[in-house]
Amino acid sequence: MRMRSVGGRKKQFSKRGSDFGRNKNYARKNIHASGSKPMVMDESELPDLLEKAPNPLILILDCVQDPHNLGACLRSANGAGVDAVIIPKDRSVAVTDTAISVSCGGATHTPIFRVTNLARTMDVLKDHGVRIVGTSDHKGTENLYKADLSGPLALVMGSEAKGMRQLTMKHCDFLLSIPMAGFVECLNVSVATGVCLFEIVRRR
Repeated sequence: MRMRSVGGRKKQFSKRGSDFGRNKNYARKNIHASGSKPMVMDESELPDLLEKAPNPLILILDCVQDPHNLGACLRSANGAGVDAVIIPKDRSVAVTDTAISVSCGGATHTPIFRVTNLARTMDVLKDHGVRIVGTSDHKGTENLYKADLSGPLALVMGSEAKGMRQLTMKHCDFLLSIPMAGFVECLNVSVATGVCLFEIVRRR
């Protein structure tokens, strides 16, 4: 570690950054984390929620596998004022302790619906006048910053590796893409979720 002279005395430089995760078996606690019980609701309660929301904004996470990504998506969803998050029960990570911690209160203050049949649930959304907007790195036909994102809306984000399933994609009204200016072709699902949600909020 470097030293510097202060008034003839050598003063030790303070090491910047953190040692957490380098040589120890624990990670730094997230100071924003709060709550321990997620707001998981029965899927039969979704129609009632939709009827009470004047201009609903829904987030659908299709087969997100990583609890850290799920937690980050729930955090962004709550920050954006999303009315509900919908997750299929199959091929998706559960709302684990890790997801709850990473969500920083998002999981405990945002209604979460784990549904048996995602396609059927998407039909329920459409029956309540909600347009469904999917996202795709390569098949998106609408630019996020130019598309019509007004009115009742459900945003669908796909899994980390393969994106959304074909059946899920078929239930979308149109697909969005996020313009990329650099070498990387796509964003992490939790980052993309935040970008899309807050663009929708900005339009509102």
